[in-house]
Amino acid sequence: MQKSQETPPAPAAGAEEGGGHDLLAAAIGLAALALLIGSPWLVDRDGPDPFYKGPLIFPMLVLTLTFAASVPMFLRLARGPLRGPVRGLLHVDGGGFPRQGAGLFGLMCLFPLAIGAVGLDVASVIVLLAGLKLTGRGWVQSVIVAAVLSVVVHLAFVTALDIWFPKPWLFDTITGG
Repeated sequence: MQKSQETPPAPAAGAEEGGGHDLLAAAIGLAALALLIGSPWLVDRDGPDPFYKGPLIFPMLVLTLTFAASVPMFLRLARGPLRGPVRGLLHVDGGGFPRQGAGLFGLMCLFPLAIGAVGLDVASVIVLLAGLKLTGRGWVQSVIVAAVLSVVVHLAFVTALDIWFPKPWLFDTITGG
C-alpha cells in the first residue's frame, strides 16, 4: 500500500511576509542605527585613552553588528513575500512571538550588568552558554563554544586592546572584600 504524499503545513500567520519577526528586527536595527549615529554625543570621550581603548569602541561595535544583523530583515520587508526555496530561510521560530530572538536580545541587554557583577570572563561564559542553550544547541557543543569564544573575547579586549573592565562587585560582596 502506497502512502499518499502529505502537503506541508501552511506557514504560520505572518510567516510568509515576514510579519512581526522582521518588523521587530528592523525596529531594533533602526534603534541601533540611531544610537550609533548619536553615540559620539552620548558617550563622554574625555580622557587620555586612544579611540580603541576609549569608552566608545565597544558600544560602536555592538551597535554596528546589531544594525548589520537587521539589514536582511529590511531587505525582506522591502521586497515583500519571498517565493521558492528561500522562503522562510530567515524566519526565527516558525510563527507567533519570536521567543528565541527576544531571549537573545534580553541576554544582550543583561550582558553589561553581568560584566559589572561577575566580570567579563564569567559573564561571557554564562551569557554565551545561555544563548546557545536557548537556540537548542546540545550541552557539549554549548560548553565548548562558550569557553572558546570567552577566551577569544578576553584575548581581544583585555589582552590585545588592553581595555579596562570594572572589578566584579558580586565577588567582593560575597567574600566581604
